[in-house]
Amino acid sequence: MPSRPLPYVFECAINLKADPRKVWEFHLHPKNISRVSPPWVRVLSLESPERITPGSKIRLKVLSLGIPQSWEVTVAEVSDFSGTPGRAHILDVAEKGPFPFWRHLHEFWSAPDGTTGLVDRIEFLPPGGWLGCLALPVIRYFFKILFRYRHEATRRFFEEGKS
Repeated sequence: MPSRPLPYVFECAINLKADPRKVWEFHLHPKNISRVSPPWVRVLSLESPERITPGSKIRLKVLSLGIPQSWEVTVAEVSDFSGTPGRAHILDVAEKGPFPFWRHLHEFWSAPDGTTGLVDRIEFLPPGGWLGCLALPVIRYFFKILFRYRHEATRRFFEEGKS
């Protein structure tokens, strides 16, 4: 039986001067995707519950750098804050999308000073099989710019009083 290749991993983190529970709650509402998406990633349609829970299905169509993409994602886990320091997370898994394997872990850390650590961890396999591996530097660069933009947009939302 052929084994599945191990996924590649990408991580991006930020510390926000915002209440951890508010940041976590913001991420439980799929409509906020468009609030933190860069102008070169346009949300064309979104079908989802108002607030995600384990098992929620999200269908999303985006135009990314002029390329249409359809995603179907299942929320595998939603964990409220627990432990010391407090930690919460959301794990979504793509059932359909441009990547043959995609797991996205959103982690939220409650720092002692009341700030929030936000970490996005993506486990993925590039499209196109072994040929797609040649595009890994471009994929990683795209992820870096995308998630830095999303994190900065989230920071502005909370720190500049838009929340």
